[in-house]
Amino acid sequence: MCLGHTHALSGALVGGALGLFVMHLQVDQLALFTGLSAGAAVLPDIDHPNSSLAHCFGFVTKTFAWLIGRISGGHRHLTHAILGVALFSILAWLAVKYRPDLAGKIGLGIFLTLIIAAGQYAIGLRGHAADVLAIVAAVALLVSRTGLAHVALAVLAGCTTHVVGDMLTDEGCPLAFPFSREHQRLLPGPLAFTTGTRPELWVLDPALFAGFGWLIYRAVQLGVIKYKIP
Repeated sequence: MCLGHTHALSGALVGGALGLFVMHLQVDQLALFTGLSAGAAVLPDIDHPNSSLAHCFGFVTKTFAWLIGRISGGHRHLTHAILGVALFSILAWLAVKYRPDLAGKIGLGIFLTLIIAAGQYAIGLRGHAADVLAIVAAVALLVSRTGLAHVALAVLAGCTTHVVGDMLTDEGCPLAFPFSREHQRLLPGPLAFTTGTRPELWVLDPALFAGFGWLIYRAVQLGVIKYKIP
């Protein structure tokens, strides 16, 4: 897998691009959609007890990640396949659809908390204060209903971005799992990299930062982000 911060940054870049150029969101909704996409881009690694998401709430999420890994066939199996991305997205859509019901509220609240906490952890915001912040933010979104209509799309964008990112590595992803265990890669052998090595840290990460900077520049150009020179 790519590192957590790489997944979060790539998810933010894809979410921001979708929100700006396809959905034409206003700045507040754009920022929210970008943040949710960043958090959702960490979500598929819930199948690994040492992932960013698994560390968020300590023993609880580590145990949950271990259980998901056992059920899904291990790391980089179901949660990194087309079916897994579809399941994440459908669960998010169902949680939003049935949020008036108690079960829907609980499900959506957990979903949002995990996404927000994972995004925070990936960018270095960690500890009990960050956990509390994630819970408060999730509750605030539930109560205000802000951006809930876009949650499922943010999950789809983030999870898809995660899988594509992992397909750049030498391990690849089994897109057709459980029907096939063959791992697909986007890069030929000599160009594929191992997680956390120099190609990711010195090439991919700077490229993502540059892309995100360009996205902010375009948002200013288009008037979505208002900026006045004093």
